[in-house]
Order: sequence, then structure tokens, then C-alpha cells
Amino acid sequence: ALLVGGSFRYLVLERSAREMRSMFSSYLSPKLVARLEKDPEAARIGGDSKMVTVLFTDIKSFTAFSEAHPPQEVVSRLNEYLGAMVQVIEQHDGTIDKFIGDAIMAYWGAPLSQPDHAKLALECVLAMARRLEELSSKWASEEKEPFSIRGGIQSGEVVAGNVGFAGKKMEYTVIGDTVNLASRLEGTAKYYGVTYLVGENTYQLTSTLCGYRELDKIRVVGKQLPVTIYEPQAGSYALTTAQLERFHSALVLYRARKWSEAQIAFSDLLAELPEDKPCKIYIERCAFFVENPPPADWDGVFNRAEK
Repeated sequence: ALLVGGSFRYLVLERSAREMRSMFSSYLSPKLVARLEKDPEAARIGGDSKMVTVLFTDIKSFTAFSEAHPPQEVVSRLNEYLGAMVQVIEQHDGTIDKFIGDAIMAYWGAPLSQPDHAKLALECVLAMARRLEELSSKWASEEKEPFSIRGGIQSGEVVAGNVGFAGKKMEYTVIGDTVNLASRLEGTAKYYGVTYLVGENTYQLTSTLCGYRELDKIRVVGKQLPVTIYEPQAGSYALTTAQLERFHSALVLYRARKWSEAQIAFSDLLAELPEDKPCKIYIERCAFFVENPPPADWDGVFNRAEK
């Protein structure tokens, strides 16, 4: 009886491991799948609250690229790009949630808890940037135009679990405000002309890992509470420590309603960084506020009208 009982328990556990493997193997790194097989209970499949970091990326001007090239070339280049990015995400133990055209949604901290989810996500996006530089060099040698990407990252609580229609189409995913904000930050990165935008929670969890430029306090569409947004300083687009200090000093002047002084400070920095869109944005805002001062209760927050 003991042998039969043991065999039955083994079969149940083996089946549970197989189910986990089939459910998660297509979008988890092999290392995480192995952990799940050993401990299927570690990922409860019902709706579960998790602390995660969510990443959204897409390719800049991909629509224009698609319109200018034959469909076969578009699909071939996209697959090469997505294949390279998936490899990097897996190397950093991320979970690939889905592809939406040229966009990627990935997260850390589900289905298995990862205490260092924010660190893993930030290290991953920096590695993605390096990998894309390698790809771009290869494409340039083949006389093909390179891609550049932008992304949004936010950490926080989500509901994680299987959603869909049982027996037809089910997928494990994460939902909630954290996911929505990461997506909005990816879109907002275009407005500021930066590669990555990081939300306040991720910044607090990773502020010792790399330098950051505090860009703005914004209110995204549909939200009342403002969020402070940051640009990670890494790779070819990093400012020097002195330039960062000057930008932040100009930002203090701007928030203190010292429009003319702030405008001069941002203009001086723009002379050194002629392509820097955040400086240009603040110069325009200062010029506007000189003529049209905001109300006395102005909180320095920029209300984003677009998603």
C-alpha cells in the first residue's frame, strides 16, 4: 500500500510539473521553469497579488519602416530583433508576457517571486540597449537601416493569474495600475525624446545601480496622483555628473517659478547638449509661463493629455 501510495503521489507531482512546464516554458527562462517543476505550488495559478517590475518596449518609427519595406523584409527584421531581445530577457530571468506587433511586454516577480525584480529589469534594459547596438552594427554592415527602441518601466503591486476562456484561450498575465503606468511611460518617453522612462517606484529600488536624471512630475491620462519620472543614465545617451547637476538645479528654479533664471540655465545646458529634448521642453514652458503665469496653487506637475 505504501508503494502504491508513493507511486500515486509521484505521478500526481510529475503531472503537475508537466502542466507547469507546458504552461510556462514558452515565456519563462529555462532556469525559472526548472524552479517551477521542483515546486509547482510556488506559482499559484489563481489570481494572486505580486510585487513586480513591468517593462514595455517598442521600436521607434516602426510604422514608417513597415511602409517603406516589403512585408517579407519587415517580418524577417522583426523576428531577428525580437529573437535577440527575448534572449536578453531570458538571460535576466524575465517573463515574456506578449508581443504586440513590434512591442514587447515583460515582467519580473511573477509567476515566481523575485525579491530583486527591479534590479533584474533595469540590468535587462541596459543589456537590451547593448545588444541592439551590436545588431545595428551588423545591419549597417549589410547596408540595412538600424532600429532604435524606447521603453517604460514601473514597479509595484499587480494581480497575476490566468485570464481568458478555459479550454479555449487562456494566458498567464499581470494586470493593474502598475502595468498601465509602465505602458504609459513607454509612450511618454517619445514626448521627452528619451530611450527609457522609469517610474518612481523602480527608481527608489534601483537608485544605487545607475545614475538617473529626474525629468518631470507628470499626471498621466485617467490618474489623479502625479508620478515623478526618471531617465536612467547609461550607454551612449548618458549625461556627465556635472550636466546632471545643472539640469536638476534648473529644474529647482523652474519649480520655484523663477522662469527667466530657469530658462537661462536650461539654455546654457542646451548649448552643450543641442539634441536634448527635455531642455527644449523646459525652455518652451518657461517662455510660456513668463507670459502666462500658472495659478498660485500650481504644483509643478505636467498633465499629459495623451496616452
